[in-house]
Amino acid sequence: MTAQRKHRVIVFAALLAVVAAAVAAFSYRMAPGTRDAGALPVMSEIGGDFELTRAGGARVRLRDYHGRAALLFFGYTHCPDVCPTALYTLKTVMDELGSAADAVTVAMITVDPQHDTPEHLDEYVRYFHPRFVGLGGTGPDIEKVAGQYRVYHRDESTPAGERVAHSAYVYLLDRRQRVRAVFASGAGAADIAESVRQVLKEADAPAG
Repeated sequence: MTAQRKHRVIVFAALLAVVAAAVAAFSYRMAPGTRDAGALPVMSEIGGDFELTRAGGARVRLRDYHGRAALLFFGYTHCPDVCPTALYTLKTVMDELGSAADAVTVAMITVDPQHDTPEHLDEYVRYFHPRFVGLGGTGPDIEKVAGQYRVYHRDESTPAGERVAHSAYVYLLDRRQRVRAVFASGAGAADIAESVRQVLKEADAPAG
């Protein structure tokens, strides 16, 4: 190995280490262990109201769920692995919450509006839980809300099939629709459920 090539390898390795450290720090901040973390902070730099479409053509705004906690996930119906796993985890969260789940909305927002109609989304998410909500819209609608929640997504479809690369975070919103926690892929249902219980106990707004 020449000295120049060796230098490049060292520089590249150093850059990878920096990126890995940054990702680790981001993941810790976005998905902290919540069981002993005390009150969850308000993550005011992300989130906000939006307007999308659900089955039947009804336009839905996030503010329509005022007074309820919400769990949001961004995915698509042809997703081969990450999305079904996340939705099954969220189904388990609802099971763990018991009667408290009545005050929680779980919604999947598509990152593939070209193929996911609201009706298709509704059928897909209800396979996991009868009260899950599927939200779609136009390309600009999805781009706007993805930007608000800093969701990465990119169409990587080929003639062999549809594929969208996307981030796989679950966003926990309190009764005032403020983001309070963001769970990385692989987060356990018990930890998510405990965080939901925390925001439901807060007296910011009555359930309804």
